[in-house]
Amino acid sequence: MSSAGVSTNKTQTKDINPRPPRTDTTATKNKPKSRRSQGWMPNQHGAWFMLFIPPIIGMILQPSWAAVPLLLTWWAGYFTYFAVTIWLKGRRRQKHLPPVLTYGGITAVAGVTALITQWQLVSWLPVFAPIIAVALYEAVKRRERSLLSGWSTVVAAALMLPAVVSVASTSTPAAITADIWWATAWFAAYFGGSIYYVKTLIRDFGDKTRFVQSVSFHAALFVGAVVLTIAQPHTWPVAAVSALLLARSYAIPRFAQQRGKRTEPKYVGMIDAVVTIFVVIAAFAAFGS
Repeated sequence: MSSAGVSTNKTQTKDINPRPPRTDTTATKNKPKSRRSQGWMPNQHGAWFMLFIPPIIGMILQPSWAAVPLLLTWWAGYFTYFAVTIWLKGRRRQKHLPPVLTYGGITAVAGVTALITQWQLVSWLPVFAPIIAVALYEAVKRRERSLLSGWSTVVAAALMLPAVVSVASTSTPAAITADIWWATAWFAAYFGGSIYYVKTLIRDFGDKTRFVQSVSFHAALFVGAVVLTIAQPHTWPVAAVSALLLARSYAIPRFAQQRGKRTEPKYVGMIDAVVTIFVVIAAFAAFGS
């Protein structure tokens, strides 16, 4: 009896005074901050495709070592832009300045080198300057995720294709053929449509207005591609992939809504990687001659 009572009392004591869970405060304090949160690495998965594909395709179409400084200017410039947005969002804190100064310095050196080796590239400044100004304005207003900001970076990225191609000849917009301009428009439309599509899966999940915008944009793209195919039958791959993009803009967000869950960015990126391959193949097939 007494033994049972003692056992019961011990049990009650344990229940009344449970041991607090162990916490490793040292590990928490010493946990390194993400390079992305500090502005060193862009945190938008889709930006990587947009950042690299148009200029690399330009290099494939018209290979030229002279384009290397221009490529470095573009890539370092985008990293500078991202670092600036983090710096502005962080209330211009000193700790966010190192990536701004580092990438800004690389951009300046690469840009000057590009102009020294191909001074005619200055003719592209009136094309890029307004677009970059819009992106920076939206960043200053802390609206780097706005549609206007997204479109400004998309158009700038797409224009890197003809800019890189031009280096192999006169380094001016006048050197660009109609097919290259069509390819530029194709990539701008694809990446621009992805702005709406990705928002329907993540930031604006469940927003009917955004969903309608996305489907409507891709429907218009498909109609435009069909019209182009009628006028130029060899561009039919663009119409075919546009149909795929239209189906994607409807089916995947609807599936996510039925599940009742946002799609994780990594899965969105994996799907887009496959779709982007088809977009690139269509560009080469339709405009690569």
